[in-house]
Amino acid sequence: MMNETEMDKVLAGVPQGSLVFVSYKAGRAPTDRAVREAQRARDEGLAPRWQIGQLIDVWTTKKGHRVMRVFSDTRDTERFGSMKRGAYRTLRPSLGQLLGLEVLMLAHPSED
Repeated sequence: MMNETEMDKVLAGVPQGSLVFVSYKAGRAPTDRAVREAQRARDEGLAPRWQIGQLIDVWTTKKGHRVMRVFSDTRDTERFGSMKRGAYRTLRPSLGQLLGLEVLMLAHPSED
């Protein structure tokens, strides 16, 4: 299990938009909506704790907790009774259990 410091070490220098794999066990029971939003991943045979997607950002909350936000391709977003592929997920090692974190592919900086 990884703590916040270990998470920061893995993500040090990793640009936003990089592809990451996260194994995270939530610290709270899922809502009914969260269960529905994870259904496609279950249908595809993925473990419920896996998140694969783009790193959006890493920051410190007002209470001093380090968190990361991922736009997960393994989750959907329920809106107005239908599902849209992909969902933002905020993961906090101090609340849940960060079981693994791997950078799969670095994003290339944009060329302006």
